[in-house]
Amino acid sequence: MEAEQIKGTSLFAQYVWTPRAAQTIRNLRLLIVEDGTKQKVPEASMHTTMSGLVQVLVVAVSLFVGACSLAFAEEPQIAPVKILEFAPGLSIAKEAENISGSACAIASEESYSCLLIGDEVRFARFFSLSNDGLKSGEQVFILPKEYKAGEQTKEYDETDAEGIAFADGAYYLIGSHGLNKSGKHQPSRYFLYRVTVDPVTGLAGDLGTKDIASAQVTKSGNLEKIIATTPELARYVNMIPDQEGINIEGIAIKDRQLYVGFRGPLIAGGVTIASIALDDAFRNPSANLTLLPPIKLGDGQGVRDLAAVEGGFLILTGPQRDQAGPAKVCFWKLGETSAKCHGVIKAGPDSSKPEALTLLETTDAKFQVLIMSDGANGGVPAIYDVPR
Repeated sequence: MEAEQIKGTSLFAQYVWTPRAAQTIRNLRLLIVEDGTKQKVPEASMHTTMSGLVQVLVVAVSLFVGACSLAFAEEPQIAPVKILEFAPGLSIAKEAENISGSACAIASEESYSCLLIGDEVRFARFFSLSNDGLKSGEQVFILPKEYKAGEQTKEYDETDAEGIAFADGAYYLIGSHGLNKSGKHQPSRYFLYRVTVDPVTGLAGDLGTKDIASAQVTKSGNLEKIIATTPELARYVNMIPDQEGINIEGIAIKDRQLYVGFRGPLIAGGVTIASIALDDAFRNPSANLTLLPPIKLGDGQGVRDLAAVEGGFLILTGPQRDQAGPAKVCFWKLGETSAKCHGVIKAGPDSSKPEALTLLETTDAKFQVLIMSDGANGGVPAIYDVPR
């Protein structure tokens, strides 16, 4: 079963009152704009009953959507329907503040078994998702501490893993495949990983250690060579990400094809997505990478994550440059040069960067997704409904 095809009844109520929702309302009361002037919602309208609080949240978000129309005047907005937290929390700061990808393997009526990655660590982390929230689980190490470079022993840096997908009993993770911010080539950034898991639990039997990668991890460096010999991409290989250099942030799998979403470069002013046979990505360094027609998703918008869904793909977008800014979720059909987009009202602060998109449920009316953000402690996990 592919996680991208999960269907069924949602585990989550449409609106749930939490202390953070209360803070959201307090913030929104100062952000509602009318005739260009900040207007404060009267205290009398802040009802104290559960149903009243829900009503205020819905009204406040609706008003905030109107205020956001200056940014995406032509596009509807989606707001969180539920904001979650990890329990226990993610105690390692490099992980907690740099969540870059997630996917789910197993779904039941009670919970999901899932995996997340932070791009500045050498491990991924299992977590479960239910009506009670998010429960963080075990780390699975995808890179060892050391590697051989000729006669020398060197240490791997962080994985810089930026995306996760699940298909056919395994998670697939991908590094950025680009230089770091200083223009340095770090070998740890150029791997594609397969992590096999138990078909019943969705977990790995062997987790590895801080020194040794899990025995259930297979990694390949083929994509680095394949990208470098792809004519449309070769010129960007030695450029840093903020100067249009190679920067992969999305990965999805559909019909045994691996789809790779680039935050950069933006070719012909559009978002770049490429495909390759999944087996070739691991086994054939001479394989061809097929670039799909550039997708127009807005000036300066690149891929921040990618998920295969019924009829196409969901693309989470954000600024191509390394900065916070507007985010969208777009439904895209393979081969088309445009997509149906919804602006994302962030669950976290303005400085956060939505980077992890996970499909939870598909119905005739919507795709329900979990979005987590880089730059916010714990990723500010939030559930969104994306209209179909």
